[in-house]
Amino acid sequence: MSKFQDVLNAKLLPWSEKLQGNKVLAALMEGFIRTTPITLGIAFITIIGNFPFPGWTQILTNAGIYDHVQAITNGATGVFSVYVVYSLAYAYAKQLKANERNAALISLASFFMLMPQSINTTVMQHGKAVTQSIGALKLDYLGGQGIFIGMLVALLITRLYAYLSSKKLVVKLPDSVPSMVTESLSPVFIVTIIFVLIFGLRVLFGLTASGSIFKFFVDVIATPLNSLATSPISIIIIMELLAVLWFFGIHNAVLQGPLGVITMTMIVGNITAFQHGKPLPYLVPGVVYGGIAAGGFMGAIVFAMIKGKSAKFRELGKLAFVPSLFNITEPVMFGVPIMLNPMFFIPQCITPLVTGFLSWGLTTTILPVSLNPTISLMPWTTPVFAKMPLEGGVNLTIIMLICMVISFFIWFPFFRVADNHEFEVEQANAKKQAMEATEA
Repeated sequence: MSKFQDVLNAKLLPWSEKLQGNKVLAALMEGFIRTTPITLGIAFITIIGNFPFPGWTQILTNAGIYDHVQAITNGATGVFSVYVVYSLAYAYAKQLKANERNAALISLASFFMLMPQSINTTVMQHGKAVTQSIGALKLDYLGGQGIFIGMLVALLITRLYAYLSSKKLVVKLPDSVPSMVTESLSPVFIVTIIFVLIFGLRVLFGLTASGSIFKFFVDVIATPLNSLATSPISIIIIMELLAVLWFFGIHNAVLQGPLGVITMTMIVGNITAFQHGKPLPYLVPGVVYGGIAAGGFMGAIVFAMIKGKSAKFRELGKLAFVPSLFNITEPVMFGVPIMLNPMFFIPQCITPLVTGFLSWGLTTTILPVSLNPTISLMPWTTPVFAKMPLEGGVNLTIIMLICMVISFFIWFPFFRVADNHEFEVEQANAKKQAMEATEA
């Protein structure tokens, strides 16, 4: 382990530091870190609202509370792309020495301008169901499905704003005008140019079959996966693709369609066979899916973070530990961050492959599993270590534990190197502050 960490320190860490020195990557990391209070703040309510207890959701619904839980969750994660756009544009503008607030607001406005602003709904008119278009924004594009487009908008619009600002395309006002008014009015020509380009982009994508850049992106990513059959290898391919896309900021929600079709096909098919006493048609794919999910359990790594050297990792570990037990990984993804951090590309992408093929091999050889597929319907916040014994007994539990342990040993060296690096940075900053205080 120590030799491997030495290799990471000697080879990967310098490369990672060099990449993080890039203004775009530095802005991405800062932008995502600044969204951490939202993901951590919502974790408690998310856990309470989806507590893994039979009938819990119905209890909250009968008490008139569940709708409010959903509203709070949607107000945070349901419009998370909005926070990403503003935070990322602000961070990138700071890197480019441009006006941060103007860049963030212009980027946010451009994001909304590109978005579909009507949805079709069915209403009753004269006793007949009629399709009607109403003005509305879809939470799908404001949430997970819009994160990647939001990232592109924030980076490109901010870069364009900074470039045009450097060309002095601003309205010059007298020095007597308050600075707040000057900052607001001076970029009016620049904003006009940007919004005209956004208009052209919206028209261009409106001519496609998708109708918008958001739908176009979802179609391009999701459609090739819709033809995949439900098999162990298809589960591994999709989960690996999810991991890679998630690293680059493309939320799992983009692939929710094809993934949802496959997982529901497995669940419904297995439950039907189980109720009729027949062999489960998707037993092995179900175990593979569970193995990869167990490999994605971050609780052990978050606990190791609590014991880390750096204050950053220790405090983040304390805050993210309980959410991680309930499969809420966003605080770690955005807080470390893992997303777009070169240090964590290898464990993020290799873990699903290893745990997928490992669980596939174990269940078809020395650890055959008998599933109770009805347990699959438990809430997604059900801890993996609590769900698996109920779903597959001893053998499935052993497979899941093996996948968790393997995942931990894949991730741990990279976290250790990152923690040591953060500790060195903190020590250097503390020494610098002490010297400045002494000089003062």
